[in-house]
Amino acid sequence: MSLPIEAVIAEAKRYLGVMEQPKNSNRGVQIDYWLAETGIAPGAPWCAAFVGQVGRQALGAAWLCPRTASVAAIAAWAAASNRIVTSPQRGDLFLLWSPELKRFAHVGFVTDGGSGKGYDTIEGNTNPGGGREGYGVFRRSRSLVSTTRFVRWEAA
Repeated sequence: MSLPIEAVIAEAKRYLGVMEQPKNSNRGVQIDYWLAETGIAPGAPWCAAFVGQVGRQALGAAWLCPRTASVAAIAAWAAASNRIVTSPQRGDLFLLWSPELKRFAHVGFVTDGGSGKGYDTIEGNTNPGGGREGYGVFRRSRSLVSTTRFVRWEAA
């Protein structure tokens, strides 16, 4: 497996169990820092900020994704750079589509591409039920659905 991918996943694992303080506030020492690194004020949704900070901490300047707290911005960058794929592999970012918002609205790391029916993740601003507005960093198992996309961020 790729050393950059393994470094990013190892870094994401370090934050498993980080929780919002207070719960459901989009706040906490780590979370406020991740948001500040994107230029966003505390209290905003933070899944994309988590992804970016983990990537930068693991790879420094080799992390190619934009410094943002916006899932839509990650999706736009990935589309513009031909990095969107429809089946997951270890290390990809996943992008969950929100029919209500009519855009991609949640992002995290794929830790196992699965067998074609699902995939495993580490993601921030989720909960044990898989919500996109959760309260911590969790491991999840997600079903593969037709609207989900994946980002191959690693440099070729």
